[in-house]
Amino acid sequence: MTTDHSASGQALGYVYQFDRATYRLFQSGVDVVEIGVEDIDDVSVHLNSGNEIREQDKSTVNSGSPLSDRSVALWKTLHIWAELIKGNLTVLKSSEFHLVTNGTLSANCLARRINGATEKKSAKAVCDELLSMIPTLRDDLVPFGKTLSKLSDDQLNSLILKVSVFDKMSSKFGGNLEELQALRVFEPGMKVGLFDQMNGWVKRKIRELVERGEQPRIARADFDKELQGLFRKVTVARLSAIIEPFDMDVDISEYESHGFVKQLDWINVDEDLIREAILNYLHAQDTRIKWSDNNAVSETTLLQYEKDLKKSWETASRRAYRQPFPTDELKGQECLDLTLEQNTFIHNEIMPKSISCGNFHALAHFTEEQEPVIGWHPGFKSLSKGKP
Repeated sequence: MTTDHSASGQALGYVYQFDRATYRLFQSGVDVVEIGVEDIDDVSVHLNSGNEIREQDKSTVNSGSPLSDRSVALWKTLHIWAELIKGNLTVLKSSEFHLVTNGTLSANCLARRINGATEKKSAKAVCDELLSMIPTLRDDLVPFGKTLSKLSDDQLNSLILKVSVFDKMSSKFGGNLEELQALRVFEPGMKVGLFDQMNGWVKRKIRELVERGEQPRIARADFDKELQGLFRKVTVARLSAIIEPFDMDVDISEYESHGFVKQLDWINVDEDLIREAILNYLHAQDTRIKWSDNNAVSETTLLQYEKDLKKSWETASRRAYRQPFPTDELKGQECLDLTLEQNTFIHNEIMPKSISCGNFHALAHFTEEQEPVIGWHPGFKSLSKGKP
């Protein structure tokens, strides 16, 4: 059986883009707002100043370089950026252009000279070299050369000054893990594990964004929050250490119209249980804010926690509703008891009972705009819509 090396190379190139995007997110400074994948370029870095870094990624499956002097990878990249400049000259003022490969550049190649062109004289020398090569290009490179020749001398010079070329950027991680300050305190094996987990998160996040028709960009703040939650998990820090005693001096009457309290009214529970439910609800909400402020739990983990709570309720409700109780109210009370008696877990740590119960009540809460996720009375969905 033969192998389609072209298809394999394209697949590896696509994977490499996600590796580079993840690496960029790990090394991002406070001036980075978000990182794009297959957005305005292979990878793009968007700064709070409004400026951008447009990155073209070229991977290779061997130790060589895809950026030889007459390679498609080099000339097509210059063509893409030249086309961009022709369509919008302001891009030159707001953009840097990075050409990245996991291969190794030869000592005296054109790509190295492009990278070394840091002032007008050296940039002009590179431009002259490029223009002199255009008439000698082979057929498949001719369209790319024509695009470059359509730029004015000043435009081509400005482009070359804005281009940086990077080689030996790891094919496994998009860069050197040892240079990532965010991972500096971890041993090598742990660094690989953390990178791989965040890389998987980046891929899933980009997929979600594309499916929703949104720009394929990862906000650095979202990445940092997810990473901090992962750090908490791997260092086995106990979340209960962040759970503080809750102020019990609460005016219960202020919450009588809340959706989760109405749910308790529908099954005729006593006032003491309602008071306890309100306190647990508020304690859980307060704790979740503290976890978020301390980057203790990622949003992904909290979403998974809510899914687990819903599954626990589904099991409890099936058991309760099958019981031969004479009224729906009694079935609802049984559903409530079976649900709240269950332990819940985050990062394999049992949550205090008040936090577990409070989060169940949070899922039972509803407003005019938001339906309840779970409920106690068998007809809670209809009741929440004002239907008897």
